[in-house]
Amino acid sequence: MYQKCMCIVTPSSSPLRCAKLGVMVLSVCSFFFSVAFIVHFKHWREVFSNVEESTSVDLVMEGLPASHPKVVQALRSTSLLHPPSTLPYNLSTDPLHLLSAHGHTWEHIHYFLTKMFQGERGGFFVEAGALDGQQLSNTLWLEQELDWTGLLIEPNPYSFHHLQHKHRKAWTSNSCISTNQFTRKSVLVALKERPEYINNPWYIKGSSYEFGVTFGDLPANVSEHFQYFLNRADETYVPVYCFPLYSYLLALNVTTIDVLSLDTQGSEIDIVKTIPWEMITVRVLVVELVNYQNTAFLEYMESRGYILVNYIVDYIFVRDGDPALTRL
Repeated sequence: MYQKCMCIVTPSSSPLRCAKLGVMVLSVCSFFFSVAFIVHFKHWREVFSNVEESTSVDLVMEGLPASHPKVVQALRSTSLLHPPSTLPYNLSTDPLHLLSAHGHTWEHIHYFLTKMFQGERGGFFVEAGALDGQQLSNTLWLEQELDWTGLLIEPNPYSFHHLQHKHRKAWTSNSCISTNQFTRKSVLVALKERPEYINNPWYIKGSSYEFGVTFGDLPANVSEHFQYFLNRADETYVPVYCFPLYSYLLALNVTTIDVLSLDTQGSEIDIVKTIPWEMITVRVLVVELVNYQNTAFLEYMESRGYILVNYIVDYIFVRDGDPALTRL
């Protein structure tokens, strides 16, 4: 509320003195008004900037193809792609976290990757389903020991928050890989452990999945394992942007992926089938298949020139003729 500024003339005052006082009051009022204006201007500029960015992303979410210039530009110019950190690693030293970080099928995958890439420096990886960037990460050692970089994709905003604070030396994106050749919006069923179940929180978060994804006819032991985590989690429905894998690579000017690791809870096969094999080279694929009896997928990979070198739950494929095969 504005109030009038008045100068009351008394016998001891003079018109000149009153005028000077008025100028001083006006100067002070102008100063505070200017400060308030600048603060509010910066605030609203940020607000409208965020709205503009969101709008620009929304414009490319309506089924544009992977290589559309608007799609590539949106990835490059918005907060959907974060550059590699230049800060020291901030990895967890919690004993419980470290104990579970190399569980499940990590040792199996790590064994084969170390044989295939030991001593090979400066490669590029893509890991989808990156969690916090440390727990069950198939690519962290490639950064630390071989100076690799790459792209880490994690759609769960809670997990992505932790991923950002690990200071990985790779690009990061809080989004998901599309299961077709077009950009789209989807919904992530984000799982978080209930307070009474805190022994394996990252295993539960890692079971988050895209709404509508079907797992097919799961083997009994796999279905029971997955249900175990679902029964101990609270569900949150989170909107998420999904881009074809090729869109990310175009935005980063990458044509060769040395290791592609997919752990997306049911959408892996559809993602693999979106790869434009004639445009990019993928040397090694690590694909988690919750339904590991999918012979049709194995035949598809063979038709694309890949050799299955081993599997438990995760399948490891190597491109036929790749030097990595000679090291096994």
